[in-house]
Amino acid sequence: METDELNTLVTDAIWRAEELDDGCNAAAPQAWAEVSSIEEKLAKAFPASDVQGKIARRGAVRAAFKAGDHARAHILAAAYLEEESAPTSFKASLREILAQGDQSPENL
Repeated sequence: METDELNTLVTDAIWRAEELDDGCNAAAPQAWAEVSSIEEKLAKAFPASDVQGKIARRGAVRAAFKAGDHARAHILAAAYLEEESAPTSFKASLREILAQGDQSPENL
């Protein structure tokens, strides 16, 4: 799948997830899981040193938290933190997302 198509898919998925994310809709976690999955695919398409790569990696982790899947968020973050091409500033922002997500996914 091309990155343009993935960008379109993730934009649509984020819109759907935000529409469902009113705190009462049982479909919201699945919608955020879809966002995380698409963001993960985008992260694979771009290096961690690239702006789009950083955005996709942070998005995959945030969306996993919003889906209520803390284990997935931590697995993704651990993999992204191990990437040699990831800048130190990106790694710091990812650690901050982990800390916020562990406290309360609503803060993301």
